[in-house]
Amino acid sequence: MTKKITSIILAAGKGTRMNSSSPKPLHAVAGKPMLSHIIENINAASINDIIVVINNDSDDLKEYLNKNHPDVRTSIQENQNGTGDAVKSVFNNYDLSDSDGVVVVFGDTPLLRPETIQKLSESSVKSDLTIMVFESDNPKGYGRIILKDKKLHSIVEEINTTEENKNIKLCNGGVMAFKNNDLGKLLGLLKNDNPKKEFILSDMVEVINNQGGLSEYIQCEELEIFGVDTKIGLAKAEKEFQNRLREKFMSEGVTLLDPESVFFQSDTVIEENVLIQNNVFFGKNVHLKSGVTVRSFSYVEEAIIHENATIGPFSRLRGNVSIGMDCKIGNFVEVKNSTLAKDVKASHLSYLGDSQIEENANIGAGTITCNYDGVNKNKTHIGKNTFIGSNTSLVAPVEIGDNAHIGAGSVITKNVEKESLVLTRAPLKTVSNWAKKFLGNN
Repeated sequence: MTKKITSIILAAGKGTRMNSSSPKPLHAVAGKPMLSHIIENINAASINDIIVVINNDSDDLKEYLNKNHPDVRTSIQENQNGTGDAVKSVFNNYDLSDSDGVVVVFGDTPLLRPETIQKLSESSVKSDLTIMVFESDNPKGYGRIILKDKKLHSIVEEINTTEENKNIKLCNGGVMAFKNNDLGKLLGLLKNDNPKKEFILSDMVEVINNQGGLSEYIQCEELEIFGVDTKIGLAKAEKEFQNRLREKFMSEGVTLLDPESVFFQSDTVIEENVLIQNNVFFGKNVHLKSGVTVRSFSYVEEAIIHENATIGPFSRLRGNVSIGMDCKIGNFVEVKNSTLAKDVKASHLSYLGDSQIEENANIGAGTITCNYDGVNKNKTHIGKNTFIGSNTSLVAPVEIGDNAHIGAGSVITKNVEKESLVLTRAPLKTVSNWAKKFLGNN
């Protein structure tokens, strides 16, 4: 019979050290709020019953959860009296008698892996208590794990360490799992005899052991349960997450010439045999198909780039862009909210906005789609096999027919017939001997 596991995410803290008006769990790592990372990782561990503990001032968190994770429940911790009180408040607000196990994680630990949560989930139906631990060469500030006969005996907080145990490297990671065997009642046995008068969840080790229960531990890497408390910590989490993404993509057949200079989002999709040069940034909703090359100093967001296309150097794609097979988007070309069919070439210094460009069109250097009239964004349609000469302005709304040629320097304000040549440049005028007359003997 399948066991039901409930996961509780602790997110009621004020997060004052972030110095931000946004709730700490909504700060983004790789373009996604930390809270979403945690929820998705819990779901990936086959846990679907999730309760987020929030405080009375968490309207932004509630709104975000309702919009993005409507199946997630919330529980208000009226007073911030510690992690033990936070979990106890959930049992006061909900009947969890049908849950076999409870996994408790923190709302600021975006690096916690689904595999680790899965281990906790499995342990929660076997052991009365399971806690995540890690080894640290600099354990100062962490609670120390005290073992007896290789079994979890107790946790000593930094303030209570002695000469005997202060150098212990095995530390408390805080993330815990419990068998739900009258857990709500056991939480009521926690005491707050500490300087802050808080009910600390890790003190459940002592409670469980005093009840004759089984307490165990699972070891993981220190970074995995790293808690983000400041913007410095946020940058540290971002760095680690980016390294994970880089390693993932390279292991799947993507070539990164300088991995540390390339930045991804958590939703970036890249197929095999893609080459990415140095100093490239990917925003949200990017999909690179097989054989794509992205050259240096390019910025790509909300774009799908099809097979064997080349982007950059110094290109920008944004706002719902589709680049067709074998296209070339060159240096200082910006494409916005546009669809390019296969074999389109825009090699130099152009702006293509709100456009539909058909296959094998050639866009000359300096081409501008004048899409905004001060009120509305207007569409430009460029037919297949067209040639747009350099320094051309296409004043939208406008359509260029198939196989048409536009002469360099033209300003196009009307639709262009297919297979036609259009020129709007002023005629060349030569004034002979002008320089001599104007400059005189100089």
